Amino acid sequence: MTDEQRDLDNLTKHPGWLLLVNHGKTEVEGRVTQAMRNAAGERDDVQALNLLRQCIAAKDALETFIAWPETRLRVLKNAETATNTAPQLSRRGNL
Repeated sequence: MTDEQRDLDNLTKHPGWLLLVNHGKTEVEGRVTQAMRNAAGERDDVQALNLLRQCIAAKDALETFIAWPETRLRVLKNAETATNTAPQLSRRGNL
């Protein structure tokens, strides 16, 4: 396990990170709900769609940020597995 893997693993389990993730999700859900209410009351359909697009873009950005440590860990683990399972190129095998 590399230092980066260990650091990311520690980050994803850290109480502060879990608190940040929980708060971020709660905050975004509240804002998206409020934006949908505002959009539903908007008389101009184009303005309503723009409000929804902005909220969805912010939600997607937050979800991407929150998912990054786990995504990076998967990439590192897959790369580690790929290098460990490479066949021997020697004509003598595993001698």
